[in-house]
Amino acid sequence: MAKTKWVVLAIVLSLLVTVGLYSPLMASSTKAVAETNRINPDEAMKKSEAGEALLVCSYADDKCKTMLFEGALLRSEFESKLATLPKTQEIIFY
Repeated sequence: MAKTKWVVLAIVLSLLVTVGLYSPLMASSTKAVAETNRINPDEAMKKSEAGEALLVCSYADDKCKTMLFEGALLRSEFESKLATLPKTQEIIFY
């Protein structure tokens, strides 16, 4: 079951990269988009499970609840924690 979730994550991430879509929480400047690092699903899984990165659903909470991956934060949860996160915290949006 967990592997299925990561396969879905891989598909979602691939689609986001393909269409050039990015999280509404990210800066809207062209420079910020150009500096956005892409990550493959296997690496995202390893970093999330190891506690090295936060996995965040970038959609509205009602939509996220239907596709929230294990260990991921809802956008509202992320927004409430944002001010307390260290500037070096790696964040992976899907």
